[in-house]
Formats: sequence, C-alpha cells, structure tokens
Amino acid sequence: MPDSQFLLVFGSIVAFGAFSQGFMGLGFGIITIAGLGFMPWDLERATVIINLLLIVLNCTIIYAGRKDFRINWKLVGVILAGEVLGVPLGYWFIFTFGNKPVFRLALGVLLIIFVANQLLRPAFKKPMHLAFGAVAGVLGGFLAGGFTAAGPPLALFLYSQYRNAADAKGTLQVVFMAATLWRLMTIILFGRGITIDLVKLAGINFLIVVAFAVMGHWLTHRVPNRWYVKIVYAFIGFAGVLHIIKALA
Repeated sequence: MPDSQFLLVFGSIVAFGAFSQGFMGLGFGIITIAGLGFMPWDLERATVIINLLLIVLNCTIIYAGRKDFRINWKLVGVILAGEVLGVPLGYWFIFTFGNKPVFRLALGVLLIIFVANQLLRPAFKKPMHLAFGAVAGVLGGFLAGGFTAAGPPLALFLYSQYRNAADAKGTLQVVFMAATLWRLMTIILFGRGITIDLVKLAGINFLIVVAFAVMGHWLTHRVPNRWYVKIVYAFIGFAGVLHIIKALA
C-alpha cells in the first residue's frame, strides 16, 4: 500500500476530477490520468483505479441529477454501437504501450486536443447526423479504453443535439458509464485483471468521489462556471505540454 503522502496527492487529484465531472458533466478521467501520469506508477494499473472510481462517480451524478436529466436513449444506442469496438482497441493501446514514451506522447497530445476542443468547439446550427454518433462512439470508446477519457468526441456529438449543453449531461453520464463497464470487462477478460490492492485504493477514495461529485453537481446552476472551466483547462493543457516534453526527453 502506498504511503500517506502518495495517498494525499492521489486523493487531491481524485477530488479535483470528481468535482469537475459533477460541475461540468465531464473531466474526471482526463484530469486524473493527466495528474497520475506524473506519479511513479504503472499507468495501466493506475487507470484500473480510475475505472473503478468512474463507476461510483457516474452512478452518483446520475442519481443526483435523476430529476433533471432527460436521457435520450436513441442517442445512447447509437454511441454504444461504436463503443463496443472502440474500448477494446483503446485498452490494447495502453496494455501494449502504457509505460513507453509513445503512450506519454499520445497522452500529451490528447490533453492538448481536449483543451482545443473546448476553446474552438463550433456552435452547431443543427444536430450532427446520427452516423457521426457511431463514429464518436468508436473514437470516444478508444479514448476511454486507452486513457479513461471519452469526453471530447462524445461531448462534441451530444452537444450538437441540444440547444443547451447542460441538457446533454444525463446522456453523457450514461454513455460514459457504458464505456467504463465495458473497459472493466475487457480488463478482467483480456487484460491484467484487478487486484485486491487496487480495489482497496479505489475504496479509500470512494467517499471523496461521492462528496465532491455531489458538491459539483449542486453548484452547477448556482455558480457561474466560466472561471472554473478556465482553471480546469489550464491544468489539462499544462499537463499535456509537460507529458510531451517528458516523452521527447
């Protein structure tokens, strides 16, 4: 079991990610993998803990927002068709390259793309065709399988389907949950499995995830998110640059 200093840093990253997901509807996976990438840990093993916590997180947000969410099951089905293929491909990528410079380089590029997607995301005048939902499912599934971060392609597609981005939050959580569960099955059936120590580390952070996710969701419609979003994406972009530098070095 890691020492207390490690657990404090780990818990802080988890709290930041859980609050962000509760507040914005996405961000936990990308924030935690960005932060944990700088810790002396096997990244494939680290994502197993993120995976377990994501299940808790998604369930918490879905339950907290059950009265407000309007889940579009048709869109969920289209995206799931793509995730079935994308998630195993993504996990194969981290399973094969997780502790090599090429993975860290890919992670850094992904983090920067995540930020660019937020800053440059176009305003859609009409919904994207449903065929793009399957493509978004494959891409999002790959990112979920490899980096526990399905956000950018799935959010881009789903936001185009709603006039108000906040209305997509419930549907996003469902497709995130599906990718998380499918990734967990892939780890158990075809990967390195799940150890008791990893389950214990996830358990230590269980209440942190629940508390900060609920707090973030509660503040969604009560606090302007402009400055917080800038802080989140500044952290992600900075981490992306550092990962690229570390990979190239």
